[in-house]
Amino acid sequence: MEEQKLVLQDGTYKYDDRTRQVSVSEEQLKKAGYVKLADDERMVKMVKLDQKRTEFMFKNGCLPFYNPTSVDSFWHKAFDYSQYDGDEPEEVQALLAEAYFNGYVVKEKKYYIDSGFGDSYLRVKRDNGAWYWGIKEATSFGRSQFTQDEIDEMQKDPRAKGLDLNILKVEVPEDELEG
Repeated sequence: MEEQKLVLQDGTYKYDDRTRQVSVSEEQLKKAGYVKLADDERMVKMVKLDQKRTEFMFKNGCLPFYNPTSVDSFWHKAFDYSQYDGDEPEEVQALLAEAYFNGYVVKEKKYYIDSGFGDSYLRVKRDNGAWYWGIKEATSFGRSQFTQDEIDEMQKDPRAKGLDLNILKVEVPEDELEG
């Protein structure tokens, strides 16, 4: 499992010269995907799982975790599950174990809406929701990645009349996903 670092902007943290420790507000940590499991516990980062692994956790998350030899254990099911996934069993088990203890959120698939004319994609302005064609990279002015629910909602919009957005959608590769 690769280690992730939380990058903070100026003003979102406090540094104590005496103890040489950095403290971050709970609000800033929540924005970065961290949650506090209980009042007396530390903040942990929830794991983002794809739909298939989310279904596994939903079905098997209440199984006994502690007995790896039992056929009904979480470990046994996780190992069997990884056989169909194409990933290394140890990586899948580590990810699912982290999700078991820290919690998880569903990582939804996102799509670009391709114009079919070169490198031009449907974009939505952040301030007023206007549609326009442009680059696929996110900017402060607009975004171009949409979930299936957002696409279905956009399809109902009068601006989509005569345009089938589902035919034009292209799945966003993992390395291009926005926050």
